[in-house]
Amino acid sequence: MAASIRRARWAGAAALSATALLVAVGVASATSSITKNQNGFLNVPAGHTGTLTVPYPDALEYGNARYVGRVLVLAPRRATKGRAPDLLKVRILDAMPVQGGSGYQARAHNGNRAGTAAVRLEVIATTIEPLPHS
Repeated sequence: MAASIRRARWAGAAALSATALLVAVGVASATSSITKNQNGFLNVPAGHTGTLTVPYPDALEYGNARYVGRVLVLAPRRATKGRAPDLLKVRILDAMPVQGGSGYQARAHNGNRAGTAAVRLEVIATTIEPLPHS
């Protein structure tokens, strides 16, 4: 009795694994775009303004590609000297495509007082290339 239950469980697990494999292959072959990211980091000291430009991957190489940019304000690393900054005092002044659309630039001001640690600014430039390329 126990052997037949084990065989049934094994057969069920094998069927689920085969189904999952077929679904994964179907999803992989149905991919209609390629997404490429490039990011850069900048430390902005308290009371200062910083600018960072990150080029888009494969910028302006394909006519049907879309370009997206994001800016993240991150806390400083743990070993950084100074008080912990208030991330709500950091303002993104500009965030836009630059250089004819081949890069993404962000400008941020750290409004924290002197003596606090620098905040980290991460700029992510993403290129979404639909397939087939045109």
